[in-house]
Amino acid sequence: MRPLRLPTIQTLRTALTAVTERTGASCAEIYVKAGGGVQVQIDPWRAAIASPSAPADWRSHTLHVEEKGWALRAGAEGGALFATGSGSLPAPGGWRRLNRHSLRPGSLRLPSPSRRGARVTTGRKDPPDDDGEALGRNLVHSILERTRSEFPGSRLIRARLHDGASASVLANSEGVTGRTSLRLATINMEFAVERNATRGSCSLYRAAGALRDFDASTIAAEVADRLTLATAAPEPELPSSELAVSPAVASNLLALLSPVLRDRDGWEKLQRLSSGHSLGPTDLHILDDGALETGWIRTSVDDEGVPTRAVTLIREGEPGEPLLTWEDDGWSGFSATGCRRRSGWRAPPEISHSHLYIARGPAPADEIRTGIRRGCYLLDRAPGGRLHAAFGDSNHHAEPTFEIDVTGFVIEHDRILGAIPRARLGGSIRQLLRGIRAVGDDLRFFPVPGAVGAPTLLLTGLRLEPV
Repeated sequence: MRPLRLPTIQTLRTALTAVTERTGASCAEIYVKAGGGVQVQIDPWRAAIASPSAPADWRSHTLHVEEKGWALRAGAEGGALFATGSGSLPAPGGWRRLNRHSLRPGSLRLPSPSRRGARVTTGRKDPPDDDGEALGRNLVHSILERTRSEFPGSRLIRARLHDGASASVLANSEGVTGRTSLRLATINMEFAVERNATRGSCSLYRAAGALRDFDASTIAAEVADRLTLATAAPEPELPSSELAVSPAVASNLLALLSPVLRDRDGWEKLQRLSSGHSLGPTDLHILDDGALETGWIRTSVDDEGVPTRAVTLIREGEPGEPLLTWEDDGWSGFSATGCRRRSGWRAPPEISHSHLYIARGPAPADEIRTGIRRGCYLLDRAPGGRLHAAFGDSNHHAEPTFEIDVTGFVIEHDRILGAIPRARLGGSIRQLLRGIRAVGDDLRFFPVPGAVGAPTLLLTGLRLEPV
């Protein structure tokens, strides 16, 4: 892959001068992003030789992709604009379509160095591997072989892999600058199996910093669990007194909670949930860290050039500090952090978590599952199922609640009694937090979306009903 080339800070400053002169804007920001990578699709059962035992027999399609684009924000008293374009940044004389009538009703504020310091930083620089296709094929083959070992007869239907990198550069008229470099790999696999005259299938989507970071044994074990679920007989009774939830389900539950962990409004709702009492057990710690060393999207600055830092949102089961933007720095004595992110270069920055996660706890995950006398182990979110949380109206009358459709097993001391093809887990958010009885030691991150992580949890006091 060719190096990702971006304009210099000086080039951006020259463009900012041209933009402000043409529009009369008092502040402006230019953001440029470039990305590229390799996409590999493997369809082993379409091979000319119907023997998917070796990668050489597989038919695959490889596509190399590159993309570059820019975004402009500008504002003056009573007016603002947001414009984007693909390709390279226009030259200083290329902003002819802009004039003083380009600003529309609205407002714009931008961070300044006095808020959080201006600095140029970088994240992960290493580009995608030149042998990404070979790495991807070998990874898929290794997963398939391990899955067959755990679940004989399983077949890989297809696999899609993406190994990419992106880089961005930003400058605003206030003097803030920032550079970031990111690396991300994803894998999406579909398996099928037939057991005892029952056909089943499953899919799995995972992300990591690079293809080399995926663990074939871990993924194979996850696939085997899902194939077991797809071929097991349903269990009509759903005991809900004790529920062990996998890291995948726990991460989805945490994503539902994210609105009460950020900005002023969310934090006030979290305080009401607490009402002077603990939100959860003392071994419950929830954090957000944009510069997490092991994270997929670790950067020292956010997409407005504001430095990131680790924020403990819930500490020992008690409210810690909220995730705040630079505009709310100092609110209620809390310091801000870089938490504005763009879903793509065509989108303006919005407040968002970076690496949001429940910290690893003291309880061995295996002991959480084997310790359940008779209950359920919830394996994953049901495909296309409900995922919803309601936090009440402005009058604070309604109790915040949640619902998530899940799949899993009815278990007795880790022995599978039957499958849960689809059920709805729900209850109050207050009970969800206070009902945590154990926090496992197997923290994992999932794209749900973004990077959200959690370990296995033991929950009580919630509702689990068939759908």
